[in-house]
Amino acid sequence: MVLIVGGCFAVSPVMTFGGGKSQTQSQRDMATKMTPPALVVDGEWAGVLATAKIRVYADDDFRAQNVHWQQTFQAQLDYANEVIGPQFGVKLEAEYRTWDRRQIGGTLADALAELMRLDPGADVMTVVGLTSSLSLVAATFEQIGYASVPGRHLMLRGYADVGEKQAFERAFHELSPEERTALYEGRRRHKTTALLLHELGHNWGAAHREESDTLMSPIYSERASGFDVASRETILANIDQRLHRPARQVVHASTRAGTPVPTDAHPTLVILIDAAGRSLIGGNQVDDDTLAGLLRMSYDDDHDTLIVVRTEHAAPAAAVSKAAERAKASGLTRVSIVPAD
Repeated sequence: MVLIVGGCFAVSPVMTFGGGKSQTQSQRDMATKMTPPALVVDGEWAGVLATAKIRVYADDDFRAQNVHWQQTFQAQLDYANEVIGPQFGVKLEAEYRTWDRRQIGGTLADALAELMRLDPGADVMTVVGLTSSLSLVAATFEQIGYASVPGRHLMLRGYADVGEKQAFERAFHELSPEERTALYEGRRRHKTTALLLHELGHNWGAAHREESDTLMSPIYSERASGFDVASRETILANIDQRLHRPARQVVHASTRAGTPVPTDAHPTLVILIDAAGRSLIGGNQVDDDTLAGLLRMSYDDDHDTLIVVRTEHAAPAAAVSKAAERAKASGLTRVSIVPAD
């Protein structure tokens, strides 16, 4: 599932001033507004903190752009563990490997499929693939993360350091280098960790949410400070299942406010068939091969995964039947077809 960076960093060097403020004070006020909050959790985990392994692959392009890539990712993972540990009772430990791969064109979906073929991930919680960065300052939105929902694989792009630093230099030229660095590093730490948590959330069964301040929103926001309630319960149920722990809460599986879908303790994969007959997961179109791969992964992860096929008004019956048959062909028997409205 894709995380879109929308409005995540669009700073114009042209600013308006008022109220008798100096240009420096106006830029300092803007910097304060753009400083993300710390990622937080509610309460502390009561019980033993489990340890789970993830395997991290960095391809040739990523390693060329990030010389100290293990240390960089480890810092990101350490921050993520500050959320995952107290909230879900698990600490992720990384095993690092190089990946003999060059990205020539292609999408993150293509890269995810390659990663799945490289490492099925049967012995780890998640397999992470790291690939080259795209500009996060461009006017067009860029894909920077992609994950199986639910599953054990996710892809992350590197951070576009050069472009963001140049944008900060232009937008906050009146601030001291120390102030610019503090703002930049704070946003970088928040954004990269939010991306990792977002994609891990997908691996653990959470879908996109409409709330703008949740980590499961498809649009990155510097205001996001944690998971929403429904996502937390879905993630916890999935982690409990993978760690063979007793279930603690009921899963609220819903990908759209006010639209109920069947709920239980097993993962749920929602496929929307639109009026054009396209298959969408989390608001993103998937082709037949990608859908087949996600269904196989869902079966491998949990034979009782619930497949919900949502149908828009006037969705072609053939496309709906095709999606349901694909799910059954992968071995999944729990398939539900419900209207999207």
